Amino acid sequence: MRKGRALLAALLPLFAGCASYVTHKIEHPAISHGRLPDYFHENLAAQGFGKSSMRTTDGVRMAYWLGPPHVYDITETFTLLGDGPSYHWNMRLPEKPFDGSRLRARGSIVLLHPWEGEGAMLAGWAYHLASAGYVTVLPDLRSQGESDKAPVGYGPREGRDIAELVRDLRAKQQLPEPGFLMGVSYGATAAVFAASELGDVRGVITLEPYGNAADVIRRAPSTNLFGPRWLGSVIGASNMDAAIKRASTDLGVDLAHIDTAGALAHAPCTLILRGGNDPLVSAQTLKALTDASARVRYIELSGENHITLPLRTDRLLQPMLDWMQALAASPDTACPAFVPLPSSVRASGPRPQGITGGT
Repeated sequence: MRKGRALLAALLPLFAGCASYVTHKIEHPAISHGRLPDYFHENLAAQGFGKSSMRTTDGVRMAYWLGPPHVYDITETFTLLGDGPSYHWNMRLPEKPFDGSRLRARGSIVLLHPWEGEGAMLAGWAYHLASAGYVTVLPDLRSQGESDKAPVGYGPREGRDIAELVRDLRAKQQLPEPGFLMGVSYGATAAVFAASELGDVRGVITLEPYGNAADVIRRAPSTNLFGPRWLGSVIGASNMDAAIKRASTDLGVDLAHIDTAGALAHAPCTLILRGGNDPLVSAQTLKALTDASARVRYIELSGENHITLPLRTDRLLQPMLDWMQALAASPDTACPAFVPLPSSVRASGPRPQGITGGT
């Protein structure tokens, strides 16, 4: 008994340290695996994307890339490996320098990156959408990338930032109509709030958004998406709740009651996409969000998770373009249907070079 008490006493500082670690992670996004390779930024610049910035009324400097509608030679492949959940993904960015030619713009789209990221992470999506005729914008969300460090907000603050950026670019006549927003995970929820702030974008595409920030934070440690996987089994529910409460106080944001449903109710036609195997974002919560507005489409993709879904341009790109065009043609009708393409055939041969992982 004495040994057990002594062990518990010895571990208590560790548990407290884990809670402090989680609080810091909640408040301060950091790129877990380091900044994107310089090649991404160099490639965007070589392909005619300009890097610029604007300052919001809160004084936050927002950095962003702005790219022209142009046909880009980009190739992405996604292959399921063997009988399990492993996969291989490879992306080849355009190599031929931008020659100044532009497609006739059919609209514009702002792409918002996930937590602990930067706008250039979505370069692949930007090239695909630019090749379809859209002016594309890749902002760095506050406290991430090259934007200013500022208190994060898990949706509302980021939405206001992006709404101000959109208005600034519209005033400069750099965002042709119709305008769309698209985001991944954290950026997806920010897109919903930005659309609610603006009130006049044509549509919103969200990949793996969250309905409740505190719920996602509680799930994150056990998914290996929020520090080491063992953190989930060590910190415990009470310490996790304490970290969320402390972060809420520090940030001035009630993480358990951020009103994503309320923002959706004031947003335009919104597409919510979730991977059926996603352990981070609750299907029940997202399905409940569809009750917030008749102009929400919820689609679940079997076999995908929080990491793989944003990689699946092979399944999502053409249906997204069709969905956007349908909205552009008939903005006042019901939200168009969305049907993702089937998943790719599994590979049985040697693995090609690229990024390989498991779901």
